Amino acid sequence: MRRKKLFLIIIGIVFLCFALALLYTIFSDNDNYKYFTGLGSTISIAPDDSQIAFSYYIDGEESIYTASPNGTDVRQITDDSNTRDHNPSYSSDGSKIVYMSENNNGIQTLQVINQDGSDKKQLTNRDMHVRDAIFSNDGETIFFIGIEAEEYNKGEQSREGFDLYSTQIDEGTISKLTDADHFSMDDLSLSPDGQTIYYSEFDGKGDRIYSYSLEKENITKQAPIIPKEIVEEQSFHSPQLSPDGEHLAFTDVANEAEGNSLFEYELFLLDLTAYDVEKLTSLENSIESPVFFHSEDKIAFLEYTNWAQDPAEYQLMTIDLTSHNIKKMELDLPASTNEKLLMRLIDQSINSFTLAILYMLLVGLLSVFCHYYYYPRKTYLPSIVSFSIAVLTFIASILVAMMMNAWYGIALGMLAAGIFGCSVVVVLFVFIFKRLVR
Repeated sequence: MRRKKLFLIIIGIVFLCFALALLYTIFSDNDNYKYFTGLGSTISIAPDDSQIAFSYYIDGEESIYTASPNGTDVRQITDDSNTRDHNPSYSSDGSKIVYMSENNNGIQTLQVINQDGSDKKQLTNRDMHVRDAIFSNDGETIFFIGIEAEEYNKGEQSREGFDLYSTQIDEGTISKLTDADHFSMDDLSLSPDGQTIYYSEFDGKGDRIYSYSLEKENITKQAPIIPKEIVEEQSFHSPQLSPDGEHLAFTDVANEAEGNSLFEYELFLLDLTAYDVEKLTSLENSIESPVFFHSEDKIAFLEYTNWAQDPAEYQLMTIDLTSHNIKKMELDLPASTNEKLLMRLIDQSINSFTLAILYMLLVGLLSVFCHYYYYPRKTYLPSIVSFSIAVLTFIASILVAMMMNAWYGIALGMLAAGIFGCSVVVVLFVFIFKRLVR
C-alpha cells in the first residue's frame, strides 16, 4: 500500500512539473533576442564618414549607437527600455538620425533625434507600422515605408499592403505618396538629385527595384537606371545606391550556393554606367546592409556569422572597392551585464526537449502503474490514450489551417508529430518492460 502511495506521489510530481513547464512555454516570451548582446541588422554612415550609426543589443535591450570608423568613441544615443530602437539613417548634413522604435507588439514608430542624442521627436503614432526611412536632400522631409498597424497585425490575411509616405519634421504632417499595397517593400535609396526614390519588392521570384518619381508622382516597376536584361538575370536583395548614383551595391545568392538548401548571400556591385555586375565577396555566409562611404572608395556591410541561426550574430566589415581587401571593424562595445542570467538559465532549461522528456516519463510511469496495480493488459492503455491525443491534435491542425490560420495549423501539426513520436518511444519502453518483469 505504501509503495502504491509513493508511486502516485511520484506520478503527481512529474505531472506537476510537466504542467508547469507547459504553461511556462505557452505564456513565456518566446523572443530569441530577449537576452541577446550583439549588433543589430542595419548600419548607416555619416555624410562626412566621421561616424557610423548602428543598433546594438545589451541583454535584449536594443538602442542606437554611434562610433568612429576606427571603432572608438562608441556612444549610446537612445535609451528606452520599453522599446527596441533600430534601422538608423543619417540626414544629408549628418546632424540628425531617423530610426524605428519597436514596441512589445512589434509595431514600429518613426523617430528622429540629433546625432548627439538630444531633441528626440516621434513622427508617427502606434496606428501605423513603419519599416524603413530616409531623409530628403534638404533634411526637412523624411520618406518612409508604412502600413496601418491593424493591417500589419493581420499578416497574410490583410488586404492592404505597404506604401511610401512622407512627413515634414517641423510640421509633423504625413502624406501618402503611393497607393500600390506592396506585399513587401524595403531598402529605400534616394537619387543624387533627390527627385527619385528607389526601393525593393519581392515579386515571387526575386527582389526587384522599383522607382518613384517625386516630380511625376508615379511608380516605375523597372527602375530605368538598370537595363532589362540585368533585371531578368539578377535579384537585388538589400540594394543601396552610391552617393554619386553611379553604382548599386546589393546582395544575392552566390551561383555556387544555388543548389544548397541554405542559400549564401554574397555582396555584388553593379556599375550603372558600364552595366557590369561584379561579385565582391566569397565569405560563404549571408551579407546584409551594404552602405557606401562618401569620400572613400569603400563599402561597409554586416556579415551574418552564424547564418541562419537566431539570434543573428553580425560582424561589421569593410571592403575596398579597388583592392577588394576585406577588413573587420572592431567596435569598442559594452559587454553583457548578466543581470538576466537566472531567467536565461530557466529559459534554456525549459524547452521542447524538456517537455518531451517529462511527457514520456509521465506516460511511462502511468503504464508501469497500470501494470502493477491493475490488470497487466492495461499496461498499454496510457500509450493508446497518448496516440489518440496525437491523432486528435493532427485533425485539429487541419481544421485550424483550413478555417483560421495556416501557421497555427502548422504549429499544431508539429505538436501532433511530437506527441506521436513520444508515444512510439513509450510503447517501445512498455514492450521491453513487460518482458523484463515476467
